[in-house]
Amino acid sequence: MVTNKETTVKVSRWLVEEIDKYVNKNMKNASDFPSKRNFVDRAIMLLLEEKGVKLDEK
Repeated sequence: MVTNKETTVKVSRWLVEEIDKYVNKNMKNASDFPSKRNFVDRAIMLLLEEKGVKLDEK
C-alpha cells in the first residue's frame, strides 16, 4: 500500500524557466530554494497564508 500523500502537478515550461532564473540569480536564492519543488511549495504556502488559510503541519 502506498502511504505517500503527495500529488504531482504540471507547471508550465515558462514558469519553470522563470523559477530557474530567480533561483540562479544569486547564492542566497540558491540556498533558500534548493529545488524547484521547494520554491513552488513555499510560494503556494505563502499565498494560502495571505488568503487566510490556516495551514496545519502534519
